[in-house]
Amino acid sequence: MFRIFKPQSQKKRSILAKQKIKPSQKASEKSASPGKSRSFAAKASLLLLLFILMWGVGIRIYDKINELASYLHSVVMLPPREWRIEVISAGGTPLPEDIRREVYKVASKFLKQGSPGELSLLSRQVESLGMLESVKVIRPLSDAVILSAELRRPALLIQVGSKTRFLTMDGAVFGDALDNSGNPSAARPTVLVSGIFDQRPNPSLDTSLRIITTGEERRHLANALEIWQRSADAGIEIKMISFQKFRGFALTLPGETEIVIGIAPFDYKLKKLRGILDGLAREGIVASRIELDYEGKAFIKERKL
Repeated sequence: MFRIFKPQSQKKRSILAKQKIKPSQKASEKSASPGKSRSFAAKASLLLLLFILMWGVGIRIYDKINELASYLHSVVMLPPREWRIEVISAGGTPLPEDIRREVYKVASKFLKQGSPGELSLLSRQVESLGMLESVKVIRPLSDAVILSAELRRPALLIQVGSKTRFLTMDGAVFGDALDNSGNPSAARPTVLVSGIFDQRPNPSLDTSLRIITTGEERRHLANALEIWQRSADAGIEIKMISFQKFRGFALTLPGETEIVIGIAPFDYKLKKLRGILDGLAREGIVASRIELDYEGKAFIKERKL
């Protein structure tokens, strides 16, 4: 049985041809889509980066304008014939009356002779008295100035060359413990720190009569303060903290027992020391030297009675 196939008309063939899509065309359409996405993402990233950059520059410009406006404001405001000066304590504890009088005297002289636009210099002038720190000067009104300051409160004594000076909790070294100069507070430290300034026995002083310290010295001072605080937390009474280059720190207890703790960290060493001292006390043993600067070990040298 034969079937006769009739050729399709030209019209039908042209319609079918229009509906057909070549493989190469499909591939190009698919490949074009990710390309457009990548291009959009790149543009978006560039715009975001540009926005962040402009935002940062804008903030800097805004800060500079504020600084300039503040300075011009203080300069333009002419100094009054009579200043109202208030001296307050920033640390909560009221300033002694004699110190308040000294600060008032310095501020009054400065404001009469100096420019009101240079109030930042007044804070340095007051700090140069050597009794206060964190001095801030505020001018709320054209004829008023408020001075906020804290008493320097020494936490430890520290050996600097031939002098014994004071060390505060923020690492400031000042004054002279021999005549108690620069220490108007009632604080009387008893623990002495030594060795940190052995390489530089005569350091310079800044305008506020503090020792100008190096970065390395500031690290050692911070470590000494941490040892003192953690010893107190562990209930360990100490009388001296000594530093030796390349070896680290050692403590001297009231009974003259020497404790070598080396370098940081100190927390677990001092907790371990507390346990060792308790154990020795129970056994009635007095140690002349305990070394804790070796990992996981403690060497104890007993004192001969």
